[in-house]
Amino acid sequence: MQNLLFAFPQWLVDTITVGRSVILVITALLALTIVVTVLMQNNSSSGGTNVMTGVTESYYSQNKGSSREGRLKKITTICSICIAVLIVIYFITCIIYKG
Repeated sequence: MQNLLFAFPQWLVDTITVGRSVILVITALLALTIVVTVLMQNNSSSGGTNVMTGVTESYYSQNKGSSREGRLKKITTICSICIAVLIVIYFITCIIYKG
């Protein structure tokens, strides 16, 4: 109990240490998911874009969210947000319990 910032109950200290380990494992799995989804995405370099405006005018671009690339992009965004939230939680637990 000497390395605690405040006097926390022992069950909370045990929960925080286990929770930090779980957070790190989930973060690693999400990071691997991001790597895989980014590698699966196609390179979208000026395929049918208007040179003057930079806007792609096609039916495919309007419905890109329901395509494979759109889903991969959504998965990448969701995993990135989850990693950011988990890392903030992890560092909050580091502040609460230093050990």
